[in-house]
Amino acid sequence: MIIFLYGEDSFGLSRKTKEIIKGHKAKNPSGLNLAEFDFIEDKLEDFFDSAKSSSIIPEKKLLVLKNINKIDSEALLRFLKKQNFANREDVILLVISSSDSAHGELFKYLTKKPNQSQSFKPFKEYEVKIWVRQSADLLGIDLTSEAVDFLVTACGADLWRLDSEIKKLADYKIKGVVSKSQVEELAVASANYKIFELTDAIAKKDKKRALGALYKALDNDEKPTELLGLLAWQMRNVLRFKLNPEKSSSLKLHPFVLDKAKAAAKLFSIEELNALLSKIIALDLSFKTSNCDERVELSLLIAGL
Repeated sequence: MIIFLYGEDSFGLSRKTKEIIKGHKAKNPSGLNLAEFDFIEDKLEDFFDSAKSSSIIPEKKLLVLKNINKIDSEALLRFLKKQNFANREDVILLVISSSDSAHGELFKYLTKKPNQSQSFKPFKEYEVKIWVRQSADLLGIDLTSEAVDFLVTACGADLWRLDSEIKKLADYKIKGVVSKSQVEELAVASANYKIFELTDAIAKKDKKRALGALYKALDNDEKPTELLGLLAWQMRNVLRFKLNPEKSSSLKLHPFVLDKAKAAAKLFSIEELNALLSKIIALDLSFKTSNCDERVELSLLIAGL
């Protein structure tokens, strides 16, 4: 039997891999018929030797192959076909790839029946929110919608960090419904959260909220130059989407970032975006060529929008 897990969602890949290994250990408690090969460090020949060796214990063997993009795919494919792993019942071959590429004969072979394959793609914003609520529910945490929104904006689509933050909330054993303010006290907002909060406020023409987001970021020691750079990056994403929404896939943005750009694009005109980017460019030049007070100048930029 061959099980093929692939995709860019490293958290999902890791969790599914652990689930399969745990299930195998439960049925085969000796642990002697489990072997893992990470081809960043291990050689393909090590796997060949292990696969061909027989076991004195009557248990099903589980062989785990990680980072297969690091080895000769043609050599691996020839070996898999020769050993007929796809139709063997004495061995489970768990193959893991962090790539979502559909190219190559090895990929085609691994995704072909009777093999079992599963793709782990990065979540879109709404999918991240569903995942957060489900993960929190499993730990007995009831989050308000505002708390979920804060967590997702604070961590983006980083499921590793979201998992850590949710577990942190569980460790504090907060009783009842968990509010946004309670989450804010425990979760550490990233620079991405601060810039998305800022751009969301700017898009809604809410200067008070935008300035509040800016001051919060500055008070947390975020540098004005870095905030300006993040602001420029996000507004360029919005403009690029606005100019060609039918070809959003060509932007090659993470689904979470793309969702943010789509939402903001509805509230900005192309003229407004160009004008804002011109002001950002001018301020960036001022930062680099003068001794201006960067905090004050960035505040004036936001207040003048």
